[in-house]
Amino acid sequence: MQKESNRYSPVGSLILAVASMIWGFAFTAQKEASRTLPPFSVNSIRFFIGAATLFLFSLVRDALRRKRDPAYRAAPFSRTDLVAGAVCGSLLFVATMLQQFGLSEGDAGITAVLTALYIVFVPLFGAVIFRKKIGVSVVIGVVIALAGAYSLSVLGNLPEADGVRSLSGFGALLRETRFTADRSALFAFLCSIVFSFQILSIDRFAGRIDGIRLSTLQFLVAGVLASPFLPILERPAPSAIVDALPSLLFLGVLSCGVAYTLQIVGQAKTPPAVAAVVMSLEAVFGALGGIWFLGERMNAPEILGCALILLAVLTVELSALGRAKRTDLPPQ
Repeated sequence: MQKESNRYSPVGSLILAVASMIWGFAFTAQKEASRTLPPFSVNSIRFFIGAATLFLFSLVRDALRRKRDPAYRAAPFSRTDLVAGAVCGSLLFVATMLQQFGLSEGDAGITAVLTALYIVFVPLFGAVIFRKKIGVSVVIGVVIALAGAYSLSVLGNLPEADGVRSLSGFGALLRETRFTADRSALFAFLCSIVFSFQILSIDRFAGRIDGIRLSTLQFLVAGVLASPFLPILERPAPSAIVDALPSLLFLGVLSCGVAYTLQIVGQAKTPPAVAAVVMSLEAVFGALGGIWFLGERMNAPEILGCALILLAVLTVELSALGRAKRTDLPPQ
């Protein structure tokens, strides 16, 4: 059984936090793109932009390496490369489309919380399928992070939330909350399951192949899988694509090209259960992005939710760091 402390580095968690920051800010770009383009069009175009960005980066990187070492030659694509790209790309395509369907049919807060269930599913599936040990601190962090996501995404979006000024008001808000399961909730729930397997798949392949190559292949696969739906179901107008181009470039270059590559690099240094909790910071940065870019204000439940998620990340990080230091101690 593989212990979670066997492959931990605070640098990996920092890299994942940066990826989560980009994903959080990308919510604004995704909302803007969705105003003019339907879901398959948004995902297909941004995935192709992400793949093209990383392909160009690979060409520049290889040219610089050949300049330093004329004998350098990039390794040919292996069977492992192709399998990893196909698996991760297919899971990414399914997860993002389920999330988009959930957002288009239901409440954004409920969709966000149900999507965040990957925080639970990653350590659970990791323990059942890959026999990874789950530490007590991770379990505590998962519970705190879920509570924070609920407070931030559900309670914070209620009309009554702006009037909460005390614990009694917060308690009344909790009692008045009603959760209803509909098609959008089902889409978001399934999305969280698929994202869990995508995170676990990245964990299996991250240390075995080049991160840039894996990112390029998974975006190419995801973009190809989404493409057939454009002429069949959506038929986007060229003018709509031009109008959404700034948002699509942000989603393709930063959210895909940079952030998902950072996920692969970060997960190579971080156990998947710890990575899942760190990546829940996406919700916090999403809220901050609304404040900075859209002029939104945070109410008490939203502030509490952000604080709880930060507490969850600190809980798992400090515990993992402590275990790593004890593991590195020389024998007495």
